[in-house]
Amino acid sequence: RNFAFCGCPLVTVKVSISWALSERMSRLPPECRVSVENRVRNLVRLELMHDGNILACFPLVRKEPDNESEDDSDTEDGDIIKIQDTNLETARSLHRVLQLIAFHELKESSILIDLAVWKSRINGDEARADCRVAIP
Repeated sequence: RNFAFCGCPLVTVKVSISWALSERMSRLPPECRVSVENRVRNLVRLELMHDGNILACFPLVRKEPDNESEDDSDTEDGDIIKIQDTNLETARSLHRVLQLIAFHELKESSILIDLAVWKSRINGDEARADCRVAIP
């Protein structure tokens, strides 16, 4: 087999994970979204693009093939190239972003609940339907 990037100094594979984050990020208020984006810039193995897309970065690891194994080399050099999340750094960073988004979602939801309860207490004689709010 020929390796698609033979001779290329490829050291990282970047995968778009916008499908996992874009809808949840779009529902956040602008100030919360900016806060999450600023935190993403400081996380290991995540990259924030100018369009708001977030890329998960996985390092490529070159390994010498075992002498006992068949010739399953992936490159012309005979090295085996594998994508590896060393010490789960990419997974930890992605988990941290999801935690940040969940924090802001919970904060916004609790504010809406507080306001709905407050409104129901002020207007005690109003119908309860007037005090209902949609929770994101």
